[in-house]
Amino acid sequence: MAKINHNNYLDVVDNVWTSAKEKGIMHINSEEQSFKGEKFSIKGRELINFGTCGYLGLETHPDLIAGSIELTRKFGTQLSMSRAYIRPAYIQELEELMSQLFDGNKVICYTSTSNAHISVIATIIKPDDLIILDQQVHFSVQFPCKNTKLQGTEVKMVRHSNYEMLEEMIRENYNKYNRIWYMADGVYSMHGDLPDTIILKRLLDKYPKLHLYFDDAHGMGWVGKNGAGYIYDRLGASERIVIISTLAKGFGCVGGMAIFADSEMYRRTDIFGGPLSYSHPLSPANVGAAIASAKIHLSDDIYTYQSELKDLMNYMNLRLEEKNLTNISSPDSPIYFIGSGLNKVTRNFVHRILEEGIYVNTATFPVVPNDKSGLRFTLTRHNTKADIDLLTDAMAYHLPKAVEEEGDSVERVYKEFGYHLQQKEDCLLVEPIKNSNLIVEEYTTIHDINTADWNLMFKDRGNISHSGMQCMEEIFSNNEQPEENWSFHYIIVKDKTGKLVLATFFTGAIYKDDMVAQENVSKQIEEVRKTDPYYLCSKTLAMGSLFCEGDFIYQDTQHTEWRNSVNYLFDFVSKVKKDIDAKVVIFRDFEEGGFLNQMLEDEGYAKMRMPNTNIISHSKWNTKEELLSLLNSKNSINNIKRYVFKYEDQFDVAIKKKLTDKEAEKHYQLFLNVKKANYAFNFFAYPEKTVKILSKYSDWEFLEFRIKGSDELIGCIWFFIGENHACPLIVGLNYDYIKSHHLYKQIMYYMVKRGNDLGKAKTYLGLTSDYEKQKYGAKSIPFYGYLKVDNIYNLDLLSSLSD
Repeated sequence: MAKINHNNYLDVVDNVWTSAKEKGIMHINSEEQSFKGEKFSIKGRELINFGTCGYLGLETHPDLIAGSIELTRKFGTQLSMSRAYIRPAYIQELEELMSQLFDGNKVICYTSTSNAHISVIATIIKPDDLIILDQQVHFSVQFPCKNTKLQGTEVKMVRHSNYEMLEEMIRENYNKYNRIWYMADGVYSMHGDLPDTIILKRLLDKYPKLHLYFDDAHGMGWVGKNGAGYIYDRLGASERIVIISTLAKGFGCVGGMAIFADSEMYRRTDIFGGPLSYSHPLSPANVGAAIASAKIHLSDDIYTYQSELKDLMNYMNLRLEEKNLTNISSPDSPIYFIGSGLNKVTRNFVHRILEEGIYVNTATFPVVPNDKSGLRFTLTRHNTKADIDLLTDAMAYHLPKAVEEEGDSVERVYKEFGYHLQQKEDCLLVEPIKNSNLIVEEYTTIHDINTADWNLMFKDRGNISHSGMQCMEEIFSNNEQPEENWSFHYIIVKDKTGKLVLATFFTGAIYKDDMVAQENVSKQIEEVRKTDPYYLCSKTLAMGSLFCEGDFIYQDTQHTEWRNSVNYLFDFVSKVKKDIDAKVVIFRDFEEGGFLNQMLEDEGYAKMRMPNTNIISHSKWNTKEELLSLLNSKNSINNIKRYVFKYEDQFDVAIKKKLTDKEAEKHYQLFLNVKKANYAFNFFAYPEKTVKILSKYSDWEFLEFRIKGSDELIGCIWFFIGENHACPLIVGLNYDYIKSHHLYKQIMYYMVKRGNDLGKAKTYLGLTSDYEKQKYGAKSIPFYGYLKVDNIYNLDLLSSLSD
């Protein structure tokens, strides 16, 4: 019934990357008229290239360029026909050369590595297989795995390189499936880390049903016999190991390839293989370059190039260690990640390095956790040791400067990435000094806060008045279930004269990570929760609570110290998060363009769309006709007449200030009906005592709906009454009457009517069902939340569950 606008993974990426683009550190346009690998031309300046993945520098090799030109002259720019009809001689030659490179194993070449994954996964995976994805396996692997769900294949995910979790999952599912596929990267593209092939060999020996599927695109060329890559060098290919690699990156060209030791897998893929047959083959230009690269890989030259890159890697590792930089990458790969922490620090850090004339990459959430973003760079044979000296000197100088300038602690950043900070004479570390004119008050109960002060700020913001908070604290304490017990954390910032500058509250509670996920995802997860009730749940520190909505923060933005008050707020949140061991922090609900929005993004929080809020602010109306005259939509007017007014006389509606225990139980059951039916906003049900507690407080009332002549309660509204507003927070329904009597539409009308009858300036109609509320002229206001997570595994797992 209730529909909301769901937050989408791509929306988060869009927000983060758009912000980085505006800062000039991502989606940069280069201006060079020719490229030899050493430098980019950006905004009229030449920048040393530490950003591309052509590790061996073969993309500018004269043999590859000559091969590309020669084959283009012979065969033109393309062969516009499916491989299912004709496989030209030059592609046959390339695949035969690649087969030699992989010791005679069969190879199929594709226009891209992504196309190879789409082709192979769709062909070799069966409905009775199980796929287990490493959390950080490349998106080009994860995407086609989602499509296998359509044939009934189950897809699971394990934490990154967590082999204990992998083995446990193999054991638990071993007798349920014909084959179990573990899919991972040979070299991970963000941190440059490597899989533990020794453990994987042991697992292969121990579990005959286990198969390995690797994307080794970043391992190709620079390592192994014939440059066949990291995985082939360590594990080889077998009937239980499939390797997908690349003709790009270290290989120096464009395209992808699949390597098979299993002849039947090869045959089935070669005969159709999805995009292998319904899309264009590699162009002659690409194949000409690839043939030349393959011949280099089959010659002794490949070992010279590997040795030259290895020498640069050793020198880079030595320099990073000397400079005590927060490098968390493997010393055995040419991909490096220097941790800098918060997004705002990383943007500052990267911008500083770009200004020094060195091009590097930015790595931010959601690819890495919010507080663990960093500067990523790659090493190629185009670089020199002098380039390495310039880069490492620049990073050592600018990392602490960027941290300090953004108000973070250098010591904290180093600790976050597992490093001990070494104080040096040429590196003076200065902690930011807070303005002492502000006084911070922290509380864990509303009872310790002055009623007049709190109500001055919050009495007309939903149900978070002083009395409303007392009620909330009573409901969510002293309960048996962990998810029903919340901790409350209040912060009030004043100046020395006692003037209020900032105030808000947070609650610590167990949240379902799929709270605003797609409904089909939550349904899948709820099946698991029948036996594992806290599956994909996290201890969360959230602004406001799940028993209220609206504007939870008071700010005097005219006060000269309000920005400093926000710094105190961030310190408060960090401290409370640690005290309650929360893994997720959420700031909500913010309208677009608010004062705090950019500060939250700079602090490392990721912007995400929340459900809209809906507010009625009509002038007073006395008759139904006057109500309809306030509405602009003829369709809405006709709908209300047809489905609301027509059925109104079939209902008895009662308003009560207090409920008996028996009545409260009936109300709660109707609430549970709605809760169980609605996956659009998925949270744990409120405690059973909720209605009984509400009945004790004078600012709550209850609307009850019955069919005329019947004693059966079929609908209810729990209504908070403020001084100048009304807030119908919770609805309960008997779904048997939804279609026959249009019960929900009747309840919606009474939400609006009751607020009007009480003479309130505003009625907060709550989240979800925007369309129904807009019929009465409600203004739907888009809300945004800001999210920070310690570990992105749960988010990645949720993404993998979506269809």
